[in-house]
Amino acid sequence: MSLIAELKRRNVIRMAGLYLVGAWLVVQVSSTVLPMFNAPQWLPRSIVILIAVGFIPTLIFSWVFELTPSGIKRDEEVTPEESIAPQTAQRMNRAIFAVLALALLYFGFDKFVLTPKREARELSAATQLGRSEAQAASSDKSIAVLPFVDMSEKHDQEYFSDGIAEELLNRLAQIPDLRVAARTSAFQFKGKNLDVADIGRQLKVANLLEGSVRKEGSRLRITAQLINSVSGMHLWSQTFEGDAGDVFKVQDDIATAIAKVLEAKLVSRRGSLKPTIAVDPQAYDDYLQGRAFFAHRNGDNLKLAVAAFDRAIVRDPNYAAAHAGRAFALAVSEIWTPWLPSAEVVVQSRASAGRALELDPDNVEALTARGVIGMDHLDIAGARADFERAHALAPDDVDALNFYGDFLLMLGDLRAAERMKRRAMVLDPLAWVHPNNLAIILFAQGRFEESLPMAEMGAASGFPNAAIFLMRTQLVLKKFDAAAKSVERVCSGKDDGSIWCRLTGRVWLLSATGHQEQARSALIDLLHKFPPQRGSQYSQVATISINCLNDIAMATQAVRKSLEGDSYNMTRPMSNNNRGALLPEEISRDPEWLAVWADPKLRPLMDEYRKNIIAFRKGG
Repeated sequence: MSLIAELKRRNVIRMAGLYLVGAWLVVQVSSTVLPMFNAPQWLPRSIVILIAVGFIPTLIFSWVFELTPSGIKRDEEVTPEESIAPQTAQRMNRAIFAVLALALLYFGFDKFVLTPKREARELSAATQLGRSEAQAASSDKSIAVLPFVDMSEKHDQEYFSDGIAEELLNRLAQIPDLRVAARTSAFQFKGKNLDVADIGRQLKVANLLEGSVRKEGSRLRITAQLINSVSGMHLWSQTFEGDAGDVFKVQDDIATAIAKVLEAKLVSRRGSLKPTIAVDPQAYDDYLQGRAFFAHRNGDNLKLAVAAFDRAIVRDPNYAAAHAGRAFALAVSEIWTPWLPSAEVVVQSRASAGRALELDPDNVEALTARGVIGMDHLDIAGARADFERAHALAPDDVDALNFYGDFLLMLGDLRAAERMKRRAMVLDPLAWVHPNNLAIILFAQGRFEESLPMAEMGAASGFPNAAIFLMRTQLVLKKFDAAAKSVERVCSGKDDGSIWCRLTGRVWLLSATGHQEQARSALIDLLHKFPPQRGSQYSQVATISINCLNDIAMATQAVRKSLEGDSYNMTRPMSNNNRGALLPEEISRDPEWLAVWADPKLRPLMDEYRKNIIAFRKGG
């Protein structure tokens, strides 16, 4: 009791009360005011930490010192006549309760009166905005081509009907005034009986093209109809009948009719709509089979796609699209499911792309394929030239946007990479790969809070790589329970991808929670079960070695192995760092580590990367 009496005499208890009330007020005001000025999210947390840190020193100061009319004195120096404590005790108590009462009154008024009104205004504004967007969409020149229905007698021509829809999509995409949703998003509605308005909202387009294909032998019947997704009204419909060789003329007729209905310009940036070149009907059939396999890039599908394109080329050696499709399937096989040695992929893909460009100098797919090969094998100048030309010819080609964005990320050009990925998301709003890639770019920029919702969108696909990146983002933000649940939810299967996902997630989780030796054992177990097969996988090993184990020797060895094969995402160990994108010397001063990045093969890449990261930090 004597201690409590002494605390009261020295005003420690009153000071504690005042401090807590003042701290509560500061926190409440800052949490209300700071968002109005777009303050960074770390600032409110920093204020709370500073207040907490200052509490004990304030109490110690109150114990040792006292405010008197003649100034601040040590407590033992203060005479009873000088002490203002007895004179102001009641006033201080009243002040504390008055301030507390006023604060409670204000925040109660804000919560129960002002906040509901504010939310009602925001809801009204959002509703009005939604109506405005819907009205704008009704006149917007935007369209999605849905999968055409296979109406053949045996229902064995699905690849053909899908191919017709995809070819029409590509044809319409040549019209510059018309925004066309990408195939990946549009084809997600295959076999689903959804309301046209709902499909239009999800794809963010005002018009939908749907139809059916009936192919029996050489006879062909195509029915197409254009629907306004906002009103549900049919704007145009037509049925075309003829031989399979007439399919190209039919596609031209449909594209022309739609452009006229939507009042889009039929003049492209190159002066006119790209003319259709007649192709052997059977070669076209093989080509569409190749496109169907290519659309599903897992397993043996890319290998089957190349085989189908080969059949088309045998039937029609001058078929540029088949050469381009072959080049692209080979190029992306190194990233997805390689079945040929890396050196052979480079030779074959470049040869096919070169032949396609001889036949069609403006073939965007061939340029993109050659850009991917250049990116994977450190031909920085060649990749840049191909990606820039592809983007100039077809600014809204989603594949070109996607891989050009990957290339820019590898070069450390983080803002340009972000622009590419955001544009791809507009055109392909339902694909998981674009938000996942955007999350990686925002992570590299150090914008972890903004990266999180993008990573969540990517992981919603159930793809293991996306789940791992979501978990990483959650770990950086100290959301440990959520990170564990993310891996458990997405990686629960028994296939190799799920097992790899669980093992990788275990390494990251153990490291983030301070269990370094267990994390090392988990990584060794992962490498034993899934030894790296190509350069991009070694880049992942280097990234884990740096961020989880701080093992620079292991990271250096992994980067050297990456240089022996494809070098896709070569700078990943630096750009995909838990502190944001870093330069080599900011990760480690180890001579071997620095030497690997000074390799002459990496000089063009590293010169670009260093320049771009420094410019990004300066706001350039």
